[in-house]
Amino acid sequence: MMNKTAFKIFVCFTFLSAFIATILLAINFLGFAFIGSDTTTQIHDQSPEGMLEQISDALEKEEDGFALSEESLLAEDCFCILVGENGNVLWSQNMPSDIPMHYSINDVARMTRWFLNDYPVYVRTRDDGLLVLGLPKNAVGKYDMVYSMEWFDSLPRRLISILVLNLLLAAVLAFLIGSFFYRRIVILTNGISELRQEKHVLLKEKGIFKELARNVNDTSSAIVRKNAALSVRDRARVNWISGISHDVRTPLTIIMGNSQILENSRELSEENRKHAAAITGQAVKIKKLVEDLNLISSLEYDMQPANWKPVYLSPLIREIVADILNSGLSDAHEIEFDVKDEKMTVMADEALLQRAIFNLINNSITHNPDGCRIQIRVYADGKEVHIRISDNGIGMPEDVMERLADRTADMPRTVHGRGLFMANRIITVHGGNMHVHNENGCVVEILLPVA
Repeated sequence: MMNKTAFKIFVCFTFLSAFIATILLAINFLGFAFIGSDTTTQIHDQSPEGMLEQISDALEKEEDGFALSEESLLAEDCFCILVGENGNVLWSQNMPSDIPMHYSINDVARMTRWFLNDYPVYVRTRDDGLLVLGLPKNAVGKYDMVYSMEWFDSLPRRLISILVLNLLLAAVLAFLIGSFFYRRIVILTNGISELRQEKHVLLKEKGIFKELARNVNDTSSAIVRKNAALSVRDRARVNWISGISHDVRTPLTIIMGNSQILENSRELSEENRKHAAAITGQAVKIKKLVEDLNLISSLEYDMQPANWKPVYLSPLIREIVADILNSGLSDAHEIEFDVKDEKMTVMADEALLQRAIFNLINNSITHNPDGCRIQIRVYADGKEVHIRISDNGIGMPEDVMERLADRTADMPRTVHGRGLFMANRIITVHGGNMHVHNENGCVVEILLPVA
């Protein structure tokens, strides 16, 4: 997943870079076209051609020569002459002293394209001669640029070729740069993926991702230190619980043994034997609490069952129901057992699975003291075995169901609800799922893989 993300970033970066390069290329074409067009040759806010046209319209022929009806049309730093058909200057205004008064055909041919004595000139024909407008020296540069029509015809094709070539070049450059970033992004994404799994990550801290790599490394080191501290604490906790359980179990065995002797002794009065029986009963409860304590400790740290083997569900549940009935179940409680296949098996630790199912059935009995009907159904569906335990009692409190659905919730430290949480953890470590909901009472659905 992380590498796919890095690849998407790489592809987006490559196409975006190529697109931006193409846009810049088009802008450059427009820029070159703008730069190539001279818009600065202006004389008093108008072009030389425009000024020459106005002068030609205002130049009128009189009896003794020519006269300009509006002399302000010609700028002071420019000059204008009218050359007749015989090459002589028929009229002039602001003409410099180094400008000749007669021109040959060759002189006219040269100045119509270039300069007249280093003065840039522009010409306009009239019926009575050639009107010449001269600008100050060094005001305009003129160059001979000639293109064939074939050049103009092939210009669109060559522009497209240049555009495609630049696009390919931009794509190659973007690919090379993107590959550089892609390799580093893959390293970072892999590091983040391993960080999510709380593995130790050590990335090289260099390049533009130096700070990001350093943050990943620091986070990894912090997680490693935290896990090490938690491991030490949890190990100490498990060892402490195991030690306490062992220390309690020895004197508890002595108490149970002696109380049972006293309970069966004929030398004691009936009242004293009842007291001894009470001691035995309480000792059995303490023993069960110690066993539950060890089991809770194991399940909280996801320790796997120790005695895996194929377990037949039908005999197992029948044995549990028989034990409950023989323990003195009240007449107000009724248990129905329905199994579809006597040979259904699951891979499990039989003792743990027995404890889980017992807790669920006992929960219905305990929380419905006025009585209820308990139904147990077992059937297979594909690769899963369903165990459905339901009752028509008061149902399950909403807060308890919410905590059962939360896999991160801690197991209750009180007796109330502990059996349900213990059953849920047992089913979980067996690779199954347990769902609880209310439907005219409490319904518990257990799904376990078929062996």
